[in-house]
Amino acid sequence: MITGYNTDVKHNNRVFHIQTEDKGDVSPHVESLVYVGGQILATRKTSYADLLRGGRDDKAVQGLMEQQHRTMIAAIQRGRFDGPNGSLKAPEGMAGPEESEVADAPDVAGDPTASGDRTLDQVILEYLAAELTHDQIDCSFAPVPEFVSGKQTALRMKAVSSLSKQPVPGAAVQIRILSTITRPAVVFQGTTAADGTCPISVAVPSFGEGAAAAVIRVTSPIGSTEFKFPVRRKS
Repeated sequence: MITGYNTDVKHNNRVFHIQTEDKGDVSPHVESLVYVGGQILATRKTSYADLLRGGRDDKAVQGLMEQQHRTMIAAIQRGRFDGPNGSLKAPEGMAGPEESEVADAPDVAGDPTASGDRTLDQVILEYLAAELTHDQIDCSFAPVPEFVSGKQTALRMKAVSSLSKQPVPGAAVQIRILSTITRPAVVFQGTTAADGTCPISVAVPSFGEGAAAAVIRVTSPIGSTEFKFPVRRKS
């Protein structure tokens, strides 16, 4: 199972929260949930069962996740969730909160009219062609974060604009540790420098039982995003 994406998108004075996750080989699909005010507005599920036939390809699944996540962002920004008189709706091709249909992965390189989900496929094509017309914050980590129970973790994060690729200074960086046996704990708070970087050093609490995860949240004037990483126990 691959770490998912969490992004807040502002549109028409509302904040939409998008969560995209890999549901794993037992139920091989990528699921995106769109929340408004803590309530699920729409769901998009895309099967990747075909990708498992020749053995699991994490890179292909990661690409599908990123594509679907950015597609949902583009759909919000293009008003696909806007209903009449300021209301909200689940767009055509996406399930409402009571539905759970899983669609096949779209072939974005092909003819968008060949799919019954043509409207969503067209959004994907438009996004890939335009590289998203609204600025967002993109983050990279060096090395890839690895959180181990009871150990110190050091890494460097860099925040850049998704459009200009210029550094984003002054972004707030917060790391929380969530677990099934203790209350959430903030273990790091920092701010990106002029070059968009933020050195991170975290002392991960020790967990003898239960499950835990580290949540990295980055907030800036051009948007916010969130990353979740599992906390491993000492080997």
